[in-house]
Amino acid sequence: MKDTLRGSEIINIMRSDLLVSVGKEYLELGVDAALESGFLRDIPIVSSVVGLFGTIGSVRDQLLATKLLRFLGQLSKIPQEDRIEMVDKLNEDDKFSGKAGAAILEIIDRMESQMKPELAGKCFAAYVRAEISFEELRRLLFALERIPSFDIEKLADFSTIAIEDSLKMDESLLLAFVNAGLGKNNGGFGGGAIVPTNLCQTFVRLGLTSLP
Repeated sequence: MKDTLRGSEIINIMRSDLLVSVGKEYLELGVDAALESGFLRDIPIVSSVVGLFGTIGSVRDQLLATKLLRFLGQLSKIPQEDRIEMVDKLNEDDKFSGKAGAAILEIIDRMESQMKPELAGKCFAAYVRAEISFEELRRLLFALERIPSFDIEKLADFSTIAIEDSLKMDESLLLAFVNAGLGKNNGGFGGGAIVPTNLCQTFVRLGLTSLP
């Protein structure tokens, strides 16, 4: 029930015309320092996010609040009417069934890096601009969750790699790509080689290969 209520409030924040206030201010000062020192708590959106977790005492809650602010910072660049339309589309989809906020909170919470939610925000922004479909959005979020953050920057080179070079790559790195749906075996002679998937190409095209 608690996550459902938090999810509803996240949707309200995503719809709000005040979301733009969380942009440059928190990025320039740094989310962690801002939350600890209280520099940004007077900004309505930051105050709303902090309010979702009460007095942020636990490490987990502070991390989740930080991740959520990083995610919302990317969405703040999207016009309000487009954000409202996006939220309505998400809630209408059978996969979310009116619980888009709770689903977003769960996705962000599972991400092991505080930087990944900004990349997730870029995925949602691409969905708003109709650059990707809802199915592609879901696959990208899954890939983002599964790929180790320290391997993300290697995807740009991998996306254009020749088969003979792929055969020389570190096995654990290639398996990480496969596990995230970003690599596949081409079924070639002698066991084949791991090559980039179409999802990998989309991942790179959207600029998700460098952590903020």
